[in-house]
Amino acid sequence: MISGVKKGQNFRFGFYEVPPENRLAAIKNAGFDETMFWWGDEYEDTDGSRFNLYDTAIKLGLQINTCHFPSTHADYLWYDDERAETYVHQFADACQECGQREVKNLVLHLTRRLITPEPNINGIRNFEKMLNAAVKNNVVIAIENTRFLRYNDFILEKFSSEHIGFCYDTGHNNAYTPDEQPLEKYGNMLVTTHIHDNVGPNGTPQDQHHLMGEGNIDFDKVFARLKHFNVERINLESYCNETSKYYGKVTMEEFLEMSYGKLDAQLKKSGMI
Repeated sequence: MISGVKKGQNFRFGFYEVPPENRLAAIKNAGFDETMFWWGDEYEDTDGSRFNLYDTAIKLGLQINTCHFPSTHADYLWYDDERAETYVHQFADACQECGQREVKNLVLHLTRRLITPEPNINGIRNFEKMLNAAVKNNVVIAIENTRFLRYNDFILEKFSSEHIGFCYDTGHNNAYTPDEQPLEKYGNMLVTTHIHDNVGPNGTPQDQHHLMGEGNIDFDKVFARLKHFNVERINLESYCNETSKYYGKVTMEEFLEMSYGKLDAQLKKSGMI
């Protein structure tokens, strides 16, 4: 049995009409230990400043171990131009901001949907600068599995560091790479998770971000492997969005109660708490 597994809920779970501080309080009241933030300014219209969110979460007693670097322009990693230079600079700023707040893991996508160039030397050069920023600020780059694992392989063949980890995303695995085993490939680097459900490649959209049990992922098998790799924290990335059967039918509090309850039950079933 793993003692002290932290339970986390991604902050952007829906109900965006509710003030951010109320959403954070609801996460805490549901029983979660942690929350996870998008570390960019794309959602400030509904969420406000990431810095204010962090401060509010800490005051409420929520831990923040993991944040997500914006994936909006993940393809910029692979270019050799002003876009790439700006991207690397923004990542370095994020590392500094997270390091100052003792946020350990900064999740990174290596690809952006289907428009990402093939792996190339530009990505190596840019990633090296990003890794240097992570090392300087004592941050771990938690590389996530997305649509194409060959990008993960390409980077990891060139770099080995205690400041590179793995963020396992169950939904991406089921929707995009159902015949591949990213957790088996990178599980020895596992530092955090994105746990959510979907119905696989035939879903509309594929990446649905459902509550556990809404889709067809076998979470008994998933959690058995997470236990094997001694996962220390489980972060849920489930949303109450338009594709969810709960959308418009439950309150924010009811949704978070279900989210926490499903995770807690699975952890107990898997002998992890």
